[in-house]
Amino acid sequence: MELFSKAMLSIFSFLLFYRFSRYLTTPLLKKVGVYRYYSKMFCTVPYGFKTLEVHIGTSWDFFRLQKVNPSVLLYHLAEGLHNLCVEIESGKIAPETKIRANLYYFSDATVEKFGFKSRRPNLLEWFVFSLNYIELCIMLSISYGKLTRVRFENLKVIEGVASELAHHRQEYLRIAERLRKRESIQLILLDDSKAKRNVA
Repeated sequence: MELFSKAMLSIFSFLLFYRFSRYLTTPLLKKVGVYRYYSKMFCTVPYGFKTLEVHIGTSWDFFRLQKVNPSVLLYHLAEGLHNLCVEIESGKIAPETKIRANLYYFSDATVEKFGFKSRRPNLLEWFVFSLNYIELCIMLSISYGKLTRVRFENLKVIEGVASELAHHRQEYLRIAERLRKRESIQLILLDDSKAKRNVA
């Protein structure tokens, strides 16, 4: 029993150190270009050969912004995808590049609307997801404004190819503009802009 307790404590300590170090290094990784941002809550990181992984906000981003909710996340997703497509069309990103992400807060219908195909995670992807689970629950709770856990059954891996996603660029722009016109989102974006100026 004592050995089991020590093992669990070691695992928990490792996870805590791993996630905290990721949190602290986000500004540095952003500055050197490992994290490439296309909106305030949308970035890509290299993921193997000719593959980019999309992240809809890191823990750093969630705590830095004034307010985050599902509509704001959707807005930044659309804006980020539009800006990503601009780089694809300009040749900065190879058309055969694969774009992937792990998602747990958008429906299959929303994923398909954005031009991606979804599937269930494989064993390795489940393991990586488990390493991030506590942090993801914290970020989801911030998004919904109440204590919320990530449901394992909602986790999906979405995948697309850069050249195919580029065909949706105007649709991404329309979605972003439509969401931006919502009064609730306008207030959040305005507050965030003011906060950024105050920090500067």
